Amino acid sequence: MRSAEDADPFDDPVWQRAEEMAGALPRAAKGYVACPLAWLGRVLPVVSSAEQLLVAQMLYRRCLILRCRTVTLPNGEWAKLKISRQTKYRTLAHLEEAGAVTREARNGRAVRVTLHWFP
Repeated sequence: MRSAEDADPFDDPVWQRAEEMAGALPRAAKGYVACPLAWLGRVLPVVSSAEQLLVAQMLYRRCLILRCRTVTLPNGEWAKLKISRQTKYRTLAHLEEAGAVTREARNGRAVRVTLHWFP
């Protein structure tokens, strides 16, 4: 039997879980839209309105919440913010031209977007 002094503290499951999470994306706080300044600096030259900036930030937020670079963007969430489908699609087209995202249209279903610009 090993004493506490001989035990490796990094063998503890809590430490092992922390190591696994070290490379994970940060989580967005509920009810907040936030992004790193470096990411914002890359996106600002691409968008041409406050609504388009909001679309880009909401895309970034959804990726954080779902902890995935590829997400769907259902129109229902945008209606609450008074952002039209056309604004969403136009913004995604601008972001795709800049190399920030890849879009995948799906017949009758929410567009699937992969975010490439991640800090």
